[in-house]
Amino acid sequence: MSHDVRTPINGIQGCVDIADRYPDDLKLQQEARTKIRTASGYLLNLVNDVLDMNKLESGNIQLERKHFNLLEVLHNTNEIIRVQANESGVNYYVEDGEIIHTQLIGSPVHFQQILMNIGSNAVKYNQDGGSVTVSCREVSYTDTTAEYELTCTDTGIGMSEEFQKKAFEPFAQEGQSARTKYAGTGLGLAIAKKLIELQGGTLFFESIQGKGTKFILRIPFEISAEEQEKKSHMYQNCSVEGVQVLLVEDNELNMEIAEFLLKEEKMKVTKA
Repeated sequence: MSHDVRTPINGIQGCVDIADRYPDDLKLQQEARTKIRTASGYLLNLVNDVLDMNKLESGNIQLERKHFNLLEVLHNTNEIIRVQANESGVNYYVEDGEIIHTQLIGSPVHFQQILMNIGSNAVKYNQDGGSVTVSCREVSYTDTTAEYELTCTDTGIGMSEEFQKKAFEPFAQEGQSARTKYAGTGLGLAIAKKLIELQGGTLFFESIQGKGTKFILRIPFEISAEEQEKKSHMYQNCSVEGVQVLLVEDNELNMEIAEFLLKEEKMKVTKA
């Protein structure tokens, strides 16, 4: 941890010293500013991740309970990660899944943080010309809650079987080169997993070293009262009057009962 903090600070100090020594070299000044911006950005991300991890481990993080539009959160997240992918030469694809309920109650800020951590990693640990494919579908629902499955599949470097055992541990990274080559903190997945579990969800993955990784996230949300009311009105306004039905039943009594019930709904019944 001390190495992660000292390295960018030393880099910033070094760049400042170089810039002070060559004040008239505009090219060198620009290079120094770029490196300072990169190092300070990494340091800020590290501090934010450490603070988030500390809150999660101490139980001090506060989840929201507010109305949000699922499609809006997914769209905003995809647009941010798509920019990162374009800058890295990675193709970014979004597959449409069946979603019935879109107006939900939950903690959209933390939900988006989970998606950002997973999606950004998929881009970061990828390769030029590689791809990231994401999807979301509703897998089940009751009158008050809906559960969603989100997947993120990449063609990146993957993980070794040994590293997979500790991938969700804080500061876990496969090899020291990950800190320098990919500017990773090793906290993204640990934070994502804890946030998902706090919201009653699960996160797991499948990975092959050298070929890529697929993350599967399942998370439940409360359906908003607005959405429940909309569905209720939809069913109330649904009419089967005039619908033609072919009724097949080898039991005479069952045939009679079924015919009565269908005709009560003003359906046109033909018996076979």
